[in-house]
Amino acid sequence: MHDLNEIIDGGYCIGCGACAFVGKGSIDLIEDEYRQYQGRIQPEAKDMDLDAALAVCPFSNEGPNEDEISQRVFDYESGSYAEVVGYHKALYAGHVSDTGLRKKVTSGGILTYTLSELLKRDLVDAVVHVKKSDKSGTLFEYGFSRTPEEVVQGAKSRYYPIEISEVMDFIKNNEGRYAFVGIPCFIKTVRRLCGQDEILAERIHFFVGLVCGHLKSKAYADLMAWRAGFNPDEMKAIDFRHKFEDRNADDYGICVEDLHGNKKELVARETPGTNWGLGFFKYEACDYCDDIFAETADIAVGDAWLKDYTNDSLGNSVVVVRNETIQSIIDDGMKSGTLAFDELTAEEALMSQGGGFRHRRTGLGDRLYLKQKRTAWVPKKRVDAVDSGIPLLRKLIYRYRIYLRERSAVVWKDCRRAGNYSTFDRRMKWPTRGYSLLLKVGGIVRRLKQRVEK
Repeated sequence: MHDLNEIIDGGYCIGCGACAFVGKGSIDLIEDEYRQYQGRIQPEAKDMDLDAALAVCPFSNEGPNEDEISQRVFDYESGSYAEVVGYHKALYAGHVSDTGLRKKVTSGGILTYTLSELLKRDLVDAVVHVKKSDKSGTLFEYGFSRTPEEVVQGAKSRYYPIEISEVMDFIKNNEGRYAFVGIPCFIKTVRRLCGQDEILAERIHFFVGLVCGHLKSKAYADLMAWRAGFNPDEMKAIDFRHKFEDRNADDYGICVEDLHGNKKELVARETPGTNWGLGFFKYEACDYCDDIFAETADIAVGDAWLKDYTNDSLGNSVVVVRNETIQSIIDDGMKSGTLAFDELTAEEALMSQGGGFRHRRTGLGDRLYLKQKRTAWVPKKRVDAVDSGIPLLRKLIYRYRIYLRERSAVVWKDCRRAGNYSTFDRRMKWPTRGYSLLLKVGGIVRRLKQRVEK
């Protein structure tokens, strides 16, 4: 069996489409029964196509890992390195000063600002990012923005599966200078593509990364539509990160619209299934990723989940700068007052993603151990498989999350097939309560430990 089969069959396919791009005719990209994109190897696939796909797949062991890519593309002598955060020239938290822009985007608007500046300064001809789709059966897809106005229109978080094969085809066949935007594994795979393809390497000038928790299948958007009282098959649009003026940044809304013009605004915190820790409809591959801060990107931007910033309803961003040109853009913005930034330490940047750090490092070691215990193939990660040193309660939480991820996908698939979504809550009620109970026990144990230590 080819190694690519092991990646797909083992649950490590993130559906990015890189394999379909380099292995046309041998590999297709499909939407599976769980509403996520997955690679599919054709019966008559050519070995050379499968080998090419393996070289660019973000979860294969054939290409360079995040550290190796980073060391190749960044000037380590002029910056710093911190584990998990990666190489960086500077670390910040803050927002754009334009209140109007902040209201239109997620977090502090730094991603939109940077991409707009790349266009304004004639450093790129187009931005490649996720935008609303006109295709039937999908809400979002990768597209191109050629003006700052288009960049703003394409802003906002998309907790939704996407793939890159079509836009890579376009870049390959159309001259230009491009900035590519993506979550960590997508940045990694496009870096690997550029290492194999001189044309792509010549045309993609900047890599802009998103700090990532995990990727959702289409079922997450479906669930939000159903929560809003709409038929998921009749959903027209969804805004996953609506800002409330009278709430903290981490207390945001989800706005859903159906084909009939009906609209509903949900409060995420009050809507079952939105707790990121539950991992509903998460790709299995995300449980085997160790890159939080898009370590191979020229700039990485995420939510500043720090107590000094979350009380601002308009949101703030944590920013990791790795590229000299982008650093100059940031410097100019700070000097002109366009950007309101505070410098961060690596520890503070890491603290902004504390939950993701624990799940992707300590938790990953436990998940790798479980796979190896079953003698299953696993990708090489920068985390070792470990059985000792992890408190029993933490192990239970990590392993329960696997159960919730798997069960939520299966139950939603059954509901969708039966055309009856009302049974989802009933079947997920006790699994969800079990997770809440584990967290409560963990909190009690932590507080007792703190008292004993005092």
